[in-house]
Amino acid sequence: MSSQSLVLDDRVFVFETLLHVRAIEVNIDQYLTLESLSALLVEAREQFLHFKGVKDISGAHQGLVVDKLQVHIISRARVREALLFEVGIEQVEDNGGSIAIRVVRMSDNSLIAKSRQHFVNYDYRLQKITTIDETLKQLLTPKPFLP
Repeated sequence: MSSQSLVLDDRVFVFETLLHVRAIEVNIDQYLTLESLSALLVEAREQFLHFKGVKDISGAHQGLVVDKLQVHIISRARVREALLFEVGIEQVEDNGGSIAIRVVRMSDNSLIAKSRQHFVNYDYRLQKITTIDETLKQLLTPKPFLP
């Protein structure tokens, strides 16, 4: 596999959540597994969307679905460590957008991982990808940065 760097703009992070590495999320040498890190990234994303007011499934039977996931692991986390997940929207377009997540170890502020998740709007009744409506787009669109 190729090693590609994942560059995230620090200004997009508008939400933080603290999650702990649980004993059931580590392998035999007490380090967080890739599968468990992926689950923690999902949890951080869902908390962020809840914070923004985005429902799992709207009244129109539509919801956001991740269709591409990039994860760059920089360091390994051990059992019982507290991890800070910083989350933000990089972009929103009619057909989807990207959520950025940075994972930092609380004890020493070292970087654990970076992630970019591309999402689309999925219509569960029609069973197809649809455009993002204006209400959802407004909830997700980042506010302009002040210099």
